[in-house]
Amino acid sequence: MRLFKSFNKYSKNIAIIDKEYSNLTYKKVLTETNKIRKKIKKRSLILIVSENSLGSLIAYIFCIINNHVGIIIDSKTTKQNIIKIFKSYKPNYTFISKKNNSIFKKVCSEKYIFFDQSLMKNKINNKVKLNKNLSLLLSTSGSMGSIKFVKLSKNNLKHNTRSIINYLKINKKDSAITNLPISYSYMLSVINTHFEVGGSIVVSKYSLVEKKFWETLKNSKITSFNGVPYTYEMLSRIGLKNIKIKSLKYLTHAGGKLENDKLKEIIKFCKKNNLKFFSMYGQTEASPRISYLNPEFSKKKIGSIGKGIPGSKMYIINNTGKKILKPFVEGEIICEGKNVFMGYSKDYNDLKNANEENYKLKTGDLGYFDKNGFFYITSRISRIAKIFGNRVDLGALESLMSQKSYKVACLSDNKIVFIFIEKKYNKTNLINTISKITNLNVNSFELIKLKYLPRTANNKISYNELKKINARL
Repeated sequence: MRLFKSFNKYSKNIAIIDKEYSNLTYKKVLTETNKIRKKIKKRSLILIVSENSLGSLIAYIFCIINNHVGIIIDSKTTKQNIIKIFKSYKPNYTFISKKNNSIFKKVCSEKYIFFDQSLMKNKINNKVKLNKNLSLLLSTSGSMGSIKFVKLSKNNLKHNTRSIINYLKINKKDSAITNLPISYSYMLSVINTHFEVGGSIVVSKYSLVEKKFWETLKNSKITSFNGVPYTYEMLSRIGLKNIKIKSLKYLTHAGGKLENDKLKEIIKFCKKNNLKFFSMYGQTEASPRISYLNPEFSKKKIGSIGKGIPGSKMYIINNTGKKILKPFVEGEIICEGKNVFMGYSKDYNDLKNANEENYKLKTGDLGYFDKNGFFYITSRISRIAKIFGNRVDLGALESLMSQKSYKVACLSDNKIVFIFIEKKYNKTNLINTISKITNLNVNSFELIKLKYLPRTANNKISYNELKKINARL
C-alpha cells in the first residue's frame, strides 16, 4: 500500500508547474522516473538533499513509485552535517543539485544528470537492511543536521494522505505552491495529497519577502495556500490581500500556534473573500497531520486545534497514563492511528526494525478538550521550567509577552529564565513586564540581545540553536 499508484490514470494532467524548466504532465514525470530507474538497483537507501526544485520533486516521486527508502534533508543543512548524516546512514545513492555535488566527489561517483540534479552512487557497496514497510526518513530538526530521523512507512503516508484528501476535499483540479521547504513534513503532505488525486504543484524556491515569489503566485492558479505561523505573521505585515487570487479556495495553517489576534485577522479576511480557513495540528511522527478545525468553527472555537483527522483518535492522559474523561482537565495529548510512525533511527542499523510505536504517539504537548470535544494546546511538556519551585510555562510566557508587543524566545536551566530578543527594547520595562506576568523577582531573568533569532527550515524558532548560543555566552 503506497502512494502515487494512480499516476497512469492522470497521465494527461499537469503534475508539476515549473517556470525554470517546463510544465510536466504525469506521463512525462513517469518517463523521467523510468530513466532514473535504469540507473539504480532495486530497494535502495537514497539520500535526497532537497531544494524546492523540479529535480528534487522528481527524485522524491521516483523513490516513492519504485519502492526505495528516501532520506530527505534540506539543502541548507551545513556541509559538515550532510557528511555526518551520510556517514551515519551509508546510503546507496544520493540526489543532490549539480551545483552542490562536489560535497560527495570523494565518496560517490556521478551516475546520471537530469534537470538541476545529479544522481550519485556510493563508491562503497553497503548492504543496508531495510524493513519491508519502511518508505521515508524525515528529520524533526529542520536543517540543523541531527542524525535522528522519524521512520515513516508506506502505510503511514498513504493513510494520512487519504485522510487529508477527504477532509479538504482535494481533487485533480486543485493546485498548491511550494512556499515551504519540501523537506518539511507539512509541505510534503501538501505535495502528497495533490499528486495522489492528479492535482498540480507549482514549484517556487523563493521566500515571501522576494518579489519573484509574488510574480510566481500571481501567474499560477493555486486553489490552496498553506502556511506556518511565521508565514501568516509575514502576510499580516505585508497585507493578506497579496494572496488574493481568483482561483483560491482555502488557506491552511499548521506548524505551531498562531496568536488569537492573527487568527481573527485571517478569519475576517477569509470571510470577506469567501475563503475557507483550516487550522491544523500535527507532528512529523504522525505523517504529519493529527487534527483539524472545521472552518465553520473557526470563530466560535478560536485557538482550537479541532478534532482528530478521519481514521485517527485523539485523547488526553494524566501523569499516571490514565485517560482523562472530563473536559477542561489538562494532560498530555495522545494520537492513535495508522498514520503514527514506525519509530526513530540514529543510523542505518535502525532501518531493519519493525514498527516500534504500535501506532500510538505521545505528542509531548499538554492540552485539554472542551465540552464539545474540541482540543486545545496549552504548552509543551519540555517547555516547562521550575524557578525557585515556581512552575513557568515558557511557551505561554512567550505568548503573553507577544500580546504586550514583545517578541521574545525563552529558555531556562531551572535556575534562571533566559530571554532572547532581536529588537531593541527598554531592558527595565521588559524585565519588569515579564516579572509581573510570572510573579518572579527581576533577578530571575537574564536578557540576551541577538542580531536575529535562529530559525529552523520551516521558520520555527530553533531552541536547539539558542541552547548552543547560550552555552557559548
